Amino acid sequence: MTAGLVAYTAVAALVVAGADVNLTSAARSIGSEASLSLDAHSYGAASSAQKGRYKTEGDNCVWVANDGGPNQCTPVTRGRFKKGRNDSCTWDANDSGADQCKPPKGRWKKGSGDDCTWDANDSGPNQCNPRRARK
Repeated sequence: MTAGLVAYTAVAALVVAGADVNLTSAARSIGSEASLSLDAHSYGAASSAQKGRYKTEGDNCVWVANDGGPNQCTPVTRGRFKKGRNDSCTWDANDSGADQCKPPKGRWKKGSGDDCTWDANDSGPNQCNPRRARK
């Protein structure tokens, strides 16, 4: 691939990305280093367009899906309960949003420092609040 073709492709990709078009499939067909930069750019354009952020509500740090802008806080524990097969309800630390369910047993346990972890095999009152804003 010539340097001129790489430069032309990069300029065209920036113009299309500015129009909010996903270039992932187009970038794969180009090959070489140009596709790496196009994939990175199109991924950044797609992820920056996502809505949602953590907002402070009293002492809590909650995910608001229909809001934009920078996060106002960071929760002590990121994640949410997600509904699964056969009415299962499990903690997903890599997801954000409102809880989809509440497990029938388990509790939040205080660890060292600010740690607040879910123990599905324990019972009793929660020892901490995972939605509290990290200080």
